[in-house]
Amino acid sequence: MKLYKGYLAHPVLSRKTVRKWELQFERKTGIELINPFIDVEREEEENLHASEAGNYDGVKCQDIVNGDLQAIADCNFVVAFVTGQRSYGTIMEICYAYSMNKPVFIICENGHENHPWLKFHSDKIFTNTAQFKEYITQVNQ
Repeated sequence: MKLYKGYLAHPVLSRKTVRKWELQFERKTGIELINPFIDVEREEEENLHASEAGNYDGVKCQDIVNGDLQAIADCNFVVAFVTGQRSYGTIMEICYAYSMNKPVFIICENGHENHPWLKFHSDKIFTNTAQFKEYITQVNQ
């Protein structure tokens, strides 16, 4: 099974670090990653980033969630960063992708890679990005 287009789930506070990794990953593997903070059109993007402080006023939740769910549906796998930062969306995206029978890969950087809920809802868990890149490269040969 070739994996050629993935959805990239991650905490909003990790978006700069993850974006840097994403661009390098795409360049080296040729696999496209859909980043919901970059590639899914959102009118209230500024409000969404401000929401990390707990203020979701002005955020059109239905539009955001439906856009992300459609992006997951359009991809053939999901890779999710679990960092220990609060990220309700990332966990929901993992569960949604699992329910759609999409392959789910988790890069778990917080030491909880053996958590039962993460193990149940993923096809494979990695503790760093290098492990994931090596795996996905082998799968796509």
